[in-house]
Amino acid sequence: MDYKYLLLVLSLSVILILSTAQHENIPYEDVPDICAKCVCLTAHDTDKRYHHLLSCTSKKFQHILARWPEEFGKKHDNVDIVATFSGNNIELLQQLPATNATLTFSCRHCGIKYLQAPTFMDVPFIRRLDLSWNEIASDELTPDVFRGPYRVTHYESIALVDLDLSHNQLHALDRKIFEHTANLTKLNLSYNEFRVLNAPTISALSSATELQELDLSHTAIKSLSAAIFKSLVNLRILNLSGNDLTSVPDKLQLIGRSLVSLNLAQNPIARFTEESFIGLKSLQRLNISYMPVLKTIGKSVFTRLETLKRLDCSHNPKLVEFDLESLTHSSNLTNFDISYCALTTISLFVNVTQESHTDIATLAKPWPHLHTFQSIGNPWYCDCDLIQTMEYIGTEGDTKINQARCDTPYFLAGALVSNLSSQYICNLKIPKQYKAILEEPPRFLRKRYIILTVIVAAVVISVGVMLGFAIAAIRRRLKRDDFGVEPIRYTSVRSSNLSAFSQGNTNSIIVNGNGVANASA
Repeated sequence: MDYKYLLLVLSLSVILILSTAQHENIPYEDVPDICAKCVCLTAHDTDKRYHHLLSCTSKKFQHILARWPEEFGKKHDNVDIVATFSGNNIELLQQLPATNATLTFSCRHCGIKYLQAPTFMDVPFIRRLDLSWNEIASDELTPDVFRGPYRVTHYESIALVDLDLSHNQLHALDRKIFEHTANLTKLNLSYNEFRVLNAPTISALSSATELQELDLSHTAIKSLSAAIFKSLVNLRILNLSGNDLTSVPDKLQLIGRSLVSLNLAQNPIARFTEESFIGLKSLQRLNISYMPVLKTIGKSVFTRLETLKRLDCSHNPKLVEFDLESLTHSSNLTNFDISYCALTTISLFVNVTQESHTDIATLAKPWPHLHTFQSIGNPWYCDCDLIQTMEYIGTEGDTKINQARCDTPYFLAGALVSNLSSQYICNLKIPKQYKAILEEPPRFLRKRYIILTVIVAAVVISVGVMLGFAIAAIRRRLKRDDFGVEPIRYTSVRSSNLSAFSQGNTNSIIVNGNGVANASA
């Protein structure tokens, strides 16, 4: 037993020696006076905790530094270090220089393709890591990248809390990628071409049980497995915008007690129903904007969202139906945006009688804490019901109508909704259906002139045809009667002389002095 244990220790020692030698062979950036090349700042707070900043942004570095600046001191206990190498040409991210400080490290827009594992072994207290806007592929992102120092029988976890891997070339995750990041609470995987979350990726996400924020926006996914949410009981913020979801994932209710913010913007969802947000008992912020095919927000959609505080439903060009009645259950609503949609009306069915229009202002508001109401960019039909609803929502104090204007009826087109009162509008007789004529057509396109032109053209054509027939008939009649004149017959002189000569009557031929023969009578 002792022999096997000793063999294991020797093997691990060899691995550590080889890995150390491998790191030593990789060059680091040779900068003798780092604070002369980069920006070094130091400050301390009232608790005598030191905060160091190292900014080497856009210095044309090809590697990171081998050690921290001497100005930061040798002992980094009770110290925060913020280091950024963004904007350099670092194709290989090497092992970070050792420190016991609480570290925030950023290397964005560096062209990183390779990660030298274990990249963060000597910085066990790294808390925030930003590797976005690089070229990291799935094969390069292995569990060993995040492993911490080795302690007797296992590798310890690093203190990583916030990880940003957005805008890379990931299409899947290793199922054990987060086994050394037990404290991870914020994960950004946006703008990676996952398309389908395969089994290893689902296992990886579900293993990060402490996650509170997850960003899967713009990853081209079409669905989400329920297995992801079963263990994410602490998830509070979920961003699914910019994907190909055609409905709300039906298993979101598994995190209904913890989820406070949900972003579904820019998804091809055509309709929200009563079952869309079922079980989301703690939801406070909902974004359903920029949806290209959204047409209907049906009845009772928001009935169960009693804790909702912010609703963003703007820039939905095909949205024509919005059930405002169900939103009254969200009595804590503070921000409400339905701007730039295709809504012509919204109604709370106030049912105020003609004699009590002035009492609308005294009614209890549906959302007493509402301070922002955006409704600009809709083709509002300003009838009695709409103006009553707007007044009931409230247009005084900090509430903003945001310069919404009427589109119809034509005599109110362009009028500010906030300038109209239900007492005035409800006394007007507005046609139920009215087709606005934007501009009077030219005279030759008007109906009566078109009809008159056709009649005149028909008469002219008919007269012309009749005259043509009459002239043709007259010509035929005259030709048949030879115009009443005997035809003249002509005979040449030569033919007459020859005729007389042929009959032997030579006395009748007389030759004149010019040698021309003339026939005598």
